[in-house]
Amino acid sequence: MARTIFKIGGETGFLAARFQKGFFGARVLTTSDGEEERLPKRGSVRQIVSDGDTVNVSSDANFPIRFLGIDTPESSLISPDTGRFTATDTEIFQRLLADPFGAEFDAIEGLDPALQAYLHGKAAPEVAAVHKAYAEAAEDALEAFILDDQAALGIEEFFLAFAYDALDGFGRLLAYLHPNQPDTPRAERLPSYNARLLETGLAAPYFIFPNVDPFRARGSPVEAAAMAENPRNILDKAPSLRAARSAVQEARAAGRGVFDPAKPLGFEAFEFRFLARRSLPSRWIMDLSCDAARLIPPQRYFEIENLEDRLFVPPEFVPLFAAAGWDIEGDVMAMV
Repeated sequence: MARTIFKIGGETGFLAARFQKGFFGARVLTTSDGEEERLPKRGSVRQIVSDGDTVNVSSDANFPIRFLGIDTPESSLISPDTGRFTATDTEIFQRLLADPFGAEFDAIEGLDPALQAYLHGKAAPEVAAVHKAYAEAAEDALEAFILDDQAALGIEEFFLAFAYDALDGFGRLLAYLHPNQPDTPRAERLPSYNARLLETGLAAPYFIFPNVDPFRARGSPVEAAAMAENPRNILDKAPSLRAARSAVQEARAAGRGVFDPAKPLGFEAFEFRFLARRSLPSRWIMDLSCDAARLIPPQRYFEIENLEDRLFVPPEFVPLFAAAGWDIEGDVMAMV
């Protein structure tokens, strides 16, 4: 049976799976109705070894893919009391989101009082159930997109576009996922599932340097940070980032998904995660709505009200922006 094996080491995910010899060439079969069908053929050892440090393999394992650029509500998280994945509408999470700083839960070391007050203002008994309902709606929307594409295109293949980070801390591949349309002109291809989920309002934008345009096209994070003069300059060079922000703004204006004023989400998915882990947010943030070349500290993300105006910068990359002349608020070295 296909399976995925992964483990977590610190903040790094190590993905491991069963692999087989790679494919080399094809074999031709004649079907019962006389049609020829070409099937991939596994190569010999000599054929799959490219040189002394490269070999071509194939896998029968499953590979989980975490979508880049978006963040949907959580269906399950590791429970603070059992240490096991638990549905987010269960009693433990209902209590957590009703009173995230109650005596029942461990204190979050170093939590800024302003952030604590902001989060406390979101707390309510019904928040966990609402979060789970939106998680299920996002899952249903993704399934519907994939099924519709398969019916329309007659294929069950995907195309993955990677960025700088290939794996997350859970060993999941990080990518933009598309239906595979190699014979369709680029301008006529369907958008990624990442982009389409933003349009539904069921996914929040989660722009993280250097995994979004225009940074993806640069040779390294050093080069990407050096070209970032200010947020306006970044947006001028990033049509896909502008389109993603517009999709979120349109969803909010229409009251779609988590932007439904009659059914507010409450805690954003990343907030739910760090509350459940009893940890602090760790990424600096730039404000895409202004011209200031400035990064604000992780615990002040809420000062940037609109989700699509936040571009997160992991602490290891903040010194690159400092070297490029950006104003860095807070002590980044305390976080690296």
